[in-house]
Amino acid sequence: MKKLLPVALCLALTACGGTRVVDLNDEQEVSSMQHVMELEYRDWTNTAEKMTESMIASGALKAEPKPVIAIGNITNDTTQRIDSDMLTKKIRTTLLKSGKAQIATNFSGEDTTSDKVRTKRSDDEYNQSTIAQKGTLIAPNMSLSGKMLQRNLKLESGWFSSVDTRVEYYLQLTLTDLKSGLSVWEDEQPIIKEGKDAPTW
Repeated sequence: MKKLLPVALCLALTACGGTRVVDLNDEQEVSSMQHVMELEYRDWTNTAEKMTESMIASGALKAEPKPVIAIGNITNDTTQRIDSDMLTKKIRTTLLKSGKAQIATNFSGEDTTSDKVRTKRSDDEYNQSTIAQKGTLIAPNMSLSGKMLQRNLKLESGWFSSVDTRVEYYLQLTLTDLKSGLSVWEDEQPIIKEGKDAPTW
């Protein structure tokens, strides 16, 4: 019986922890989320909004009558294994909803269905009038590329105070005109955090 008590106590403590689902549509609940030193949901959302607003306000998208953007390389130079789509997907969604630009998913290899469909042009099993003909794909005239950087700084405020770390993240994006090869828009958004348990290399 005595051996079962520690096990029962562990189970009870584990059950008390539980899991809480955060309602992302509730601004008050989102603002009360525990802040972490790593990049998280609010960082991506806020940065994507700022980057998109900056891109549209710059007038760079007006350089082409129908800007078609291909997503280029987004280099991750941070300690975290981050999928760059977490940032670019929000930017793409906002751009598409605004009607200011279109996204070339086939050119960057994101969606290979367009290519697969075209391999069926000589397949008798398919109605050939439903197969995309030659010369229908739209090539991008702009590309979006960038980099995610991280810089850690040790902070010491006194003899008896613990050492905290300031983590500076920099999200950089560049919009390039593919015809001229020139940058038509660039921006950098910093995300600064201070605390303990900073992600390190």
